[in-house]
Amino acid sequence: HTAAPKHLSDTSSLRLRGVAGSVGVAAEPTPAWSPLIGGCCAAAVALLAASAVVARPRASPVAARRGARRCIASAVTLAARGGAESGAGDVGAVLLSGGVGKRMGAKIPKQYIKLLGLEIALHALEAFLECDFKEIVIVCAEEWRSVFEDYIAKRGSVKPVIKYTGGGAERQDSVSNGLAELTTEFIAVHDSARPLVTKAEIEKVIVDARKYGAALLGVKTKATIKKAMTSESGEPMVSSTPDRSLMWEAHTPQVLRCELLRRGFQNANEKKLAVTDDVSLVEFLGEPVKLTEGEYTNMKVTTPEDIAVAETILKSRGFVEISDEVLERANARMHEWQLVPLLGGVGPREALA
Repeated sequence: HTAAPKHLSDTSSLRLRGVAGSVGVAAEPTPAWSPLIGGCCAAAVALLAASAVVARPRASPVAARRGARRCIASAVTLAARGGAESGAGDVGAVLLSGGVGKRMGAKIPKQYIKLLGLEIALHALEAFLECDFKEIVIVCAEEWRSVFEDYIAKRGSVKPVIKYTGGGAERQDSVSNGLAELTTEFIAVHDSARPLVTKAEIEKVIVDARKYGAALLGVKTKATIKKAMTSESGEPMVSSTPDRSLMWEAHTPQVLRCELLRRGFQNANEKKLAVTDDVSLVEFLGEPVKLTEGEYTNMKVTTPEDIAVAETILKSRGFVEISDEVLERANARMHEWQLVPLLGGVGPREALA
């Protein structure tokens, strides 16, 4: 404190807070650093030191990638809101991350390709960690489990209980494996290849699921859809054109009462039904399913072209990568301002790594 530049002299008036997935500085009276002491505070201060914006008036908050290199914005957001409830405490999430993603043409499963330095699956996980879930079950292959374990360890303490299970031969097998690990009333199933889902979307579909028993995020179809048939020569031909005003594109998460989904699985097993999404199991029972309108940005990253689109959306939300150069600048400033002892000896590389 005593050796800090003049614009750092009144630390009692500083409070760090997350704003729409970014880190900002607000001149609101709070106890000196007390709400953020620890790894969260260290991460925030390291980023601010690197950017040289501590307590300086700016037109907009400092941008930081969610989970940033890592986990800065989310950690600060959680600390700043003091553990605010989002109303999903009776819901468990199942994050499906066991697919191969052959259409991507990559050497690794598509959900482990990085977007702005963070794996696709981890972007998806972060959205659920921002909500008030009781449990999160990650369905993944054993060799990829460390990706999640390392991220969660670096992120710090998380509210939901994190569990792991293996995938199955088909999607419904993987969902069934995840469902078996939950103790909650509701289940929210999400494809890890959808990294851009928002906290608001998740909470919105949960509200509808509580009312109707089952709900899924979706968007109204923009394009005209053609139902196809195969000609005698094996060529695809138009069979009919459905009314576009009635067509929706299904997204995830899909949220259902666990008891309802279990009945759906039992019915599917008895009748040898194959489905490609979760609410279809409920549809076969004749139960209602609510369509919750989501965002077109909640895209599924499937092809190389999708990578560029997803990164553009992330950048528009204020996410940026934190380079080694920035870390070095942060290290120099934190030592210059004698902030490292104040933060318990935690430097920027430890805070941001």
